[in-house]
Amino acid sequence: MRLVFIIVCCCNYIATAKHYKFQANHYGLEDMRRENGGDLVTAAFDIVNGFLSEEICICFDNATSINFLQLLLGKFVQNNVAIILFNITTGDVQDKYFEYLDYQVKNHLAAYTVFFSTHKFYEHVLLEVHERDYIRRNIVYVFSWGRKPFSRYFVRNVLFVMKVYVITNPRNDTFRIFYNQAVPYKTHHLEMVNWWHHGVGLFNHPTLPSKYKNVFKDFKGKEFRVPVIHKPPWHFVKYVNDTIEVTGGRDDRILSLLSKKINFRYKYFDPPERIQGSSASENGTFKGVLGLIWKREADFFIGDVALSHERSNYVEFSFITLADSGAFITHAPSKLNEALALLRPFQWQVWPAIGVTFVVVGPVLYAIIALPNAWRPRFRVRSHARLLFDCTWFTTTVLLKQTGKEPSSSHKARFFIIILSISATYVINDMYSANLTSLLAKPGREKAINNLDQLEKAMATRGYDLFVERHSSSYSLFENGTGIYGRLWQMMNRRQSHFLLESVEDGVKLVKNSRNKAMIAGRETLFFDIQRFGASNFHLSEKLNTAYSAIALQLGCPYIEEFNKILMAIFEAGIITKMTENEYENLGRQKEVTSESENDLIGGNKKENRRAAKVSEDNEKLQPISLKMLQGTFYLLCMGNIFSGLILVAEILVYKHRKKYIRKKRKNRCVYLKKVKNCIVSRVTHCANSIRRAYRRAMNEAFIATLEYLE
Repeated sequence: MRLVFIIVCCCNYIATAKHYKFQANHYGLEDMRRENGGDLVTAAFDIVNGFLSEEICICFDNATSINFLQLLLGKFVQNNVAIILFNITTGDVQDKYFEYLDYQVKNHLAAYTVFFSTHKFYEHVLLEVHERDYIRRNIVYVFSWGRKPFSRYFVRNVLFVMKVYVITNPRNDTFRIFYNQAVPYKTHHLEMVNWWHHGVGLFNHPTLPSKYKNVFKDFKGKEFRVPVIHKPPWHFVKYVNDTIEVTGGRDDRILSLLSKKINFRYKYFDPPERIQGSSASENGTFKGVLGLIWKREADFFIGDVALSHERSNYVEFSFITLADSGAFITHAPSKLNEALALLRPFQWQVWPAIGVTFVVVGPVLYAIIALPNAWRPRFRVRSHARLLFDCTWFTTTVLLKQTGKEPSSSHKARFFIIILSISATYVINDMYSANLTSLLAKPGREKAINNLDQLEKAMATRGYDLFVERHSSSYSLFENGTGIYGRLWQMMNRRQSHFLLESVEDGVKLVKNSRNKAMIAGRETLFFDIQRFGASNFHLSEKLNTAYSAIALQLGCPYIEEFNKILMAIFEAGIITKMTENEYENLGRQKEVTSESENDLIGGNKKENRRAAKVSEDNEKLQPISLKMLQGTFYLLCMGNIFSGLILVAEILVYKHRKKYIRKKRKNRCVYLKKVKNCIVSRVTHCANSIRRAYRRAMNEAFIATLEYLE
């Protein structure tokens, strides 16, 4: 890019040399001095060389003498100063010059330009510089004016933030140097800061004397227009109809300190959009308060302005006023159900092991007693089932720290019982009792959301919604971020109908009234707001990212160094930190005054006030153990009684069913026996009748035979 500019400039210079070649023979040095009112070549060289720059850009038109340019170039070349020439007679070359300025501005390079042209063109250059925003502290414009007084339009176009030098020629061999930033309390003003005389040179070295570099230590009561936004604790603003009233704030104190130190006045005004502004729109403009500063409609803005690369392209930032970090808040985790407090001393992974222990130790004790006796019988076991039941019941009583009768007096069984008692007493019961006591003294709460990964999981599984302040640095971080920020941004756009809020205060109120909302912003701002609305209602996450806040000023602001000196001094002295702490102390005093006034106004509702106070104390302080905290024991007892009752009912039902079954079985058995008996009796009767009939038949036949014999 630089090579292109040099080639263009050389071509312009050659064309100019050809155009003016015929003049070289007619103009001598004396004629040139007489025409310029003195030795302008030496004067311009001394003045420009006083800037101590290694590169100079010279813009001229066709009316400029070629001899003058040759002599001026020769002086610069002899002193190893690089020269870039632009013949700005045509519009194409003017565009090339502005491309050169654009390159210097985008790459943060210095540029010193000397103009030899007409006054109308100077006015046009100032308008273009303002329109294209080529105003920086290292961009200097030097105009050769001549003997005529400054035109009204030229002075009007000279902005205070520009660095403009004007060389005039009030009389022969004398040149005066005017500068627009020599008087800090005047705008559109040119003040003489140095002069050059033939044979003497510059009266002061360098071109801008050192005394004019410290003019911003006293603004002589100049008034600045400063936009203000309500954002505690940085600014407390009351909006009454079309007027505003700033009632305090840490940044208001800092601004007051700056105004007293360098003697300026400031006037707050309500910006059209009560937002800071985060990103440029499609047409290249910037919205919000930072957009007003970029358009130079406001002088500067102080109020938790986070630094970012995108913002630095539109405004300049001073030394930091706050070293903050990003964070988010969620609703305070609610208390866990006290009825389940008996289960919380151990984690869920421990309870299965304890259950297995209860189940296993009984059979193990039975094995220790029964197996040796089976190998070498020493006592009679009437029922192994009864022995297993006794062993299981005894181990259960030991684990529950109850008394019971030993199922065996053998050494092996006693040794196992001792080990079991020690484990149950010092490992299980004591740890359980200690943990239970601490949990009852300070009731447990739900697991809080502390980082972005947990927040992402909560948004995906628990329906959490994330909100961010509109046109804030956090909004820009989500919009342009990658990784976890990019995924959260996609979830917010996909799942939520709206997620942009006008202020952090609105987000804090929203989180207070809902349990599945989260608000992300600066940690200090969130911390102050949750103190205002009740710290017991919120949970503040871990620090997410480091963020710095500073004063936003116009690009090319000449007094930014003076602001930086004061800010660094009060930052290193701890004054800024003390101001922040004072805001928290004031908040505490306001809470006390508010609570006292409420107690005076609401005297009839003492019971309700006491209940509310008691609830707040319960949420914040340790609590003495009460029967309410032990409700889980009574629930467990009730469940045991109910279970025992159900078992009793089941036993009664089983007993009745069994009795009925036995009775029915007996009845069925009697019926069967009766049937068998009847069957046998019928069979025997049938046999007897058959025998009787056979006998009678035989007797009848014998009787008949006897009768025949008798006959």
